[in-house]
Amino acid sequence: MEIRFINHASFIIESKEIRLICDPWIEGTAFDNGWRQLAETKFRYDEFNDVTHIWFSHEHPDHFSPPNLVKISKEDRAKITVLFQSTSDRKVSQFCHKLGFKEIIELKEDVPFNLNEDFSIICNAYTDGDSYAMFQVEGKKILNLNDCIVNSIQAAREIQAKIGNIDWLFTQFGYANKIGNLNDVDLRVKASKEKLNRINLQCQVFQPSVVIPFASFVYFCHEDNVYLNEGVNDIADVYQFIKEETNATCVVLYPNDRWNEHMEWDSKSAIRMYIQDSKEKVGKELLRSVKIEKNLLIENSKKFVGQLKMGFARKKMLIGKMNALIFLTDYNETVLLTGDNGIEFLSSEDQNWDLSLSSEALNYCFKELWGGETLRINGRFQTGKHYNKFRQFSDIASCLNRKEAFPYPSFLDRIMGKIANSFVRN
Repeated sequence: MEIRFINHASFIIESKEIRLICDPWIEGTAFDNGWRQLAETKFRYDEFNDVTHIWFSHEHPDHFSPPNLVKISKEDRAKITVLFQSTSDRKVSQFCHKLGFKEIIELKEDVPFNLNEDFSIICNAYTDGDSYAMFQVEGKKILNLNDCIVNSIQAAREIQAKIGNIDWLFTQFGYANKIGNLNDVDLRVKASKEKLNRINLQCQVFQPSVVIPFASFVYFCHEDNVYLNEGVNDIADVYQFIKEETNATCVVLYPNDRWNEHMEWDSKSAIRMYIQDSKEKVGKELLRSVKIEKNLLIENSKKFVGQLKMGFARKKMLIGKMNALIFLTDYNETVLLTGDNGIEFLSSEDQNWDLSLSSEALNYCFKELWGGETLRINGRFQTGKHYNKFRQFSDIASCLNRKEAFPYPSFLDRIMGKIANSFVRN
């Protein structure tokens, strides 16, 4: 049995006749031009000819990339079985069915699915549409946590109670969303340290013999979010931390590396290449926003709030009372977003905005129900004092996108905030 690392969160488990690839993001940007891969992928699309199974952890584009999937040849897709968690919206399954994959198997919670006599998978849903997988292959237990936020002993033990101790752990090592505003480097450094502590507690509970850090080999590549690169964990520091603070062996893999447990592995070679990639790419050749015409922006905002009210018809009045003040950086103007009418450009400038961003980034939030969630991940904005007023819109859209219940906690947070502010004023 061998691991072939593809890139970022993607790797192939090769065992006998099985070639299972996890989360193949091969090329291109992700999250509305917010992320790029740190290293170049060596795996070619024609190599899907040897892949027997694809497992997707969740719908985020650095794990499930439709533009990449359509580049797999029809002949190869017809030979590949897709494995995915069972979801209420079934969007991923239906998309893969339309692409002509051989079979789409929706995995049941806590139920092992056997690929052959020596290869099985347990896939369990986690928070925010995510899932983790435990692969049992030739007597080895491999846990892929991808983006699952397992940041407490209790959370880890809840998973351990289902799968037991493991042999190899794949876990992320860097923050994957907006942390603070432009000058809040200390918050990002703190978040990076928390990621390391998270790995430590995971090792304490799961007791892996090997830890493979992954799912963080990206950088923020847009002029709007390049500031987020300051404070990220360096893979050399991650390697040293795991080596010194845990009982596990740390294996760092570079795209196209092949590894098995019997090999004498030199992680330092991969580390040197990642460091060189970082020097050559991070902060260089930044992507830039395209200015969206006012009429189009207004039209899309009206369609957006209309979708929300239609999707949660019983909450129509509640949505109608929502509002957020937004500063558009490329127009140097402020707009008011309301649940009744979408946005309107204000005649006078108001600096008490709830968030600041480009018209392109805002337009993406209006065009796609997952746009607000994407924005929180790509960090192409700055927050004001009452950012949650805008977040309510995106929380509702995200729930509508995943066919989940109305997000009452979002409204409760806002109400509690108003109460707290009233005490301050009094």
